Amino acid sequence: MNSIIEYLDDFSKQTQIYELNGKKLVVKNYRKETGILKWLVINATNLTINIYPFAFQPFKRLERECFFFKEAPEIFSKPKIYLVDFVKLKLVREYVEGVSYSNILDDAEFRRLGNRLCRLHLEGWALGDSKVSNFVSTGGGIYIVDAEEAIQTRDVRHYAWDLIVLASTVVFFNFDKIVQQRSVLEEAVKSFIKGYVETDYDVSRQVVSAFEKPSFKALTYLLMPHPFSKIYITTWREYVAKEF
Repeated sequence: MNSIIEYLDDFSKQTQIYELNGKKLVVKNYRKETGILKWLVINATNLTINIYPFAFQPFKRLERECFFFKEAPEIFSKPKIYLVDFVKLKLVREYVEGVSYSNILDDAEFRRLGNRLCRLHLEGWALGDSKVSNFVSTGGGIYIVDAEEAIQTRDVRHYAWDLIVLASTVVFFNFDKIVQQRSVLEEAVKSFIKGYVETDYDVSRQVVSAFEKPSFKALTYLLMPHPFSKIYITTWREYVAKEF
């Protein structure tokens, strides 16, 4: 049975998949009402502490995504863009064959994901919508397939937001496994944190400092069920203290 978060994720999708001459294409409609609703719901969480500068206007979200796919460093692989329509607010891009990280609980994969996200932050980028289903493993690489809230930033609070959203969605996408596979789920989250911390200690230390603030603690407990919220914060402290 799909979790509630999976249902909401499917409901809010702004994309359709088409096949042309045997080739799959993704068409994304930024005007789709469910996509707009998604950002209104997400920002309701963000507003209380005003962490991340979300864009709601369809044009702005299309602009952000195009800019990221064009200008962001190739730390994550990015799908090819075939067509951008700024009048109808649509984008046509490559379909990425692979496995969504919402269906992966492999320690090595999540350690690799943590490494890549840290490197992206070090380059001065934050994603905003960093939910785990936006990452696709193709075996050799990790693709990011949604970047409509990505921005260039050096604000460590934006990096901390990315990290909380990603970890919380790992848990919620695997909510049905919490009882039977709790230890596996915990290790996946810990491997992600380890991959991030061992990539750069300094930015990890700054992230932990942000997590210690009451607003971020409240956000973590709001977005992540107990005991994972406590495990998450404790693991960050322990790994930064080890200084790999």
